Parts: sequence; structure tokens; C-alpha cells
Amino acid sequence: MWTSTDQREGVFHIIMRYLTDLDLRQTVQLQLNKGEYRHKLPRRIFFADQGEFTTGDYEEIMNKASCLSLVSNAILYWNTIKINEIVEHLRAQGEDIDKETLSHISLLPFRHVVPNGTYFIEDV
Repeated sequence: MWTSTDQREGVFHIIMRYLTDLDLRQTVQLQLNKGEYRHKLPRRIFFADQGEFTTGDYEEIMNKASCLSLVSNAILYWNTIKINEIVEHLRAQGEDIDKETLSHISLLPFRHVVPNGTYFIEDV
């Protein structure tokens, strides 16, 4: 597994830094939380939290996965547009919204998404 002593020492150094550096642990945990939250959206829209691939057919699985990716990205795009509209509206009313504040806004909320039902896109 290890090809050299240097690799073992490098891994040991990284582990020790993680164990002793509170800021690093908090940063890593924050990124892990973001990643986990990002995966909740596809789980939500893939048959309303009950999604599973019920076939072994590779093409069908890839088709479903591609569609899921497309829908997830469309939701993120929609959220981006709507958040931008809100920010611009607030700025037009004289609110000062700086980049630091915006950096804490997530584009991942999905409570407004109804995972099953009828959608009408003619108005879009």
C-alpha cells in the first residue's frame, strides 16, 4: 500500500494536524456538511426520498442518473435566479448587502420543490 516512508510520514503528519488543529477540523466538517446537504436534493427529487435504481440495465440507470443531474442543476439554477432577484430587490430598496453576507447564502434549499405532481412549464 505504501510506496515509501515519506508517504507514511506525510499521511501521519496530515492526521496529526487534523487531530490538533481545531480550525482545520471545523473547516473540514463544514465542507462535509455542505457535501452531504448537496446530496439531499437529488435524494429528495428522485421519487420523493424513496429513489432507487430497480433495474440492472446500464443504459436505463445512466439515463435516470443523467435526468436526475439535469433536474438537480435546474433547481440550483432556479434558486440562483430567485436569490439574485431578491438581493437586487433589497438593494433597490437601499439595503446594503455585501459579498461576505452573500457568501453564506446557500443555493441548495429545496423545500419549495414538490417532487411529484404535475408541472406546467408554458409560463416559464
